Amino acid sequence: MPKTSESTSTSSIFLKQVERIVTVREGETIREAPAIEAVIQSQVASACKGNALAQKDIINRHERATDEKRQRLQAEVERCEHYISGARSEMAAAERLGQQAPRLFPHPDDIYIDRETGVRFVGPFDEESLTQVEETCRVRDILLMQDALDQRSWNDLDSDDPLDGPGTALLFAQILNDGLPDRFKLDDPSFVGRMMRLECIPKRQLLKDVYRGWQSIGLSTRRGRLFPPLRYGKTLVALLLELVRRVRNGYLDGSAAPEDIEADLADLILEGLHGAP
Repeated sequence: MPKTSESTSTSSIFLKQVERIVTVREGETIREAPAIEAVIQSQVASACKGNALAQKDIINRHERATDEKRQRLQAEVERCEHYISGARSEMAAAERLGQQAPRLFPHPDDIYIDRETGVRFVGPFDEESLTQVEETCRVRDILLMQDALDQRSWNDLDSDDPLDGPGTALLFAQILNDGLPDRFKLDDPSFVGRMMRLECIPKRQLLKDVYRGWQSIGLSTRRGRLFPPLRYGKTLVALLLELVRRVRNGYLDGSAAPEDIEADLADLILEGLHGAP
């Protein structure tokens, strides 16, 4: 077994010490952080109080860190630009040969390059995630058909309030569409055009298409079933958004026992129902 050099051993000890977790006080708040973070925080505080040596060291460190970040960003941008160029050439070659476009991960249209902030990936990254996106598109399209059926079949004429009429399916379709990567979204003209085309389909055919659509994604429902009024859909969406907010803010513990989560959800639903418009 090769012997560990003294310098390597010393480096290991040094890294172990600066990476160990220590307690840091920030005003009235106490938190845990790596020791190196606490040291840098102390040095910054000293520089802010006028310590010339600390100021010089912080400025030099900041310049080096900024330069390293700029170099990493530039390298990342160049790698992605090279990938996009190669991917588009591959897609163009397939089109010239009359072949199906290759399934690329990431797809070049899903890569956004900003030379100031870096590279952002917004689409599917493998076959599984692509399947999920395609499934979402199918559900969105079925919901649009469902809304067309709801609009033609609604019988409750006792209320002039739009919330008592159809629109839940359309609301859900819009939410799903807004959550899709850009290249899978229907833009506003396409969305309206899709709805106008659905209005031209005979109701008898629409009944069949909606029924078969839900069956195609494994949902069993009776033919001609309508979605609840828009008031229900908006209330449900509001409840879900509130649920997400509470989980993010730590008011709901996602790792809690199922019965505790169910109790919290029951309270949330009751709150939403009492506050529903």
